[in-house]
Amino acid sequence: MGNFPIPLESFPRRIVPAGEIVFVEGQPGDTAYVILKGEVEVAAQGDSETRVVSRMKAGEIFGEIALLRPDGKRTATVVSRGGCELLVVDRKFFDDAMGKADPLLRYVIELLCDRLVGLTGRVAHKGFGDDA
Repeated sequence: MGNFPIPLESFPRRIVPAGEIVFVEGQPGDTAYVILKGEVEVAAQGDSETRVVSRMKAGEIFGEIALLRPDGKRTATVVSRGGCELLVVDRKFFDDAMGKADPLLRYVIELLCDRLVGLTGRVAHKGFGDDA
């Protein structure tokens, strides 16, 4: 985690046992998580089934979409694979950091967020290999 932009010691940790749900699609979200150890599986509801849309490992962040979206809802369900240790980034810290960001960068981040939400929805409904 040498590239994380602030000291890791300033954040709480969450240990999640194997198979435990971190959060559920549609729930309100007030935290994002950085994976310190282990892996998670990200799944989104399709037309008739839930599909895995991503697997993430140490160094990656998830849950940030809920902090960027006006409705604040989770766009996927995340489950620990084999147990994991997470760094917890709360909404206040995230909002303070976004408030200090250059307006152009905030615009680009929000645009990328919207594109990612759209892509996740297409993958959940059609799968990885299908045409969008």
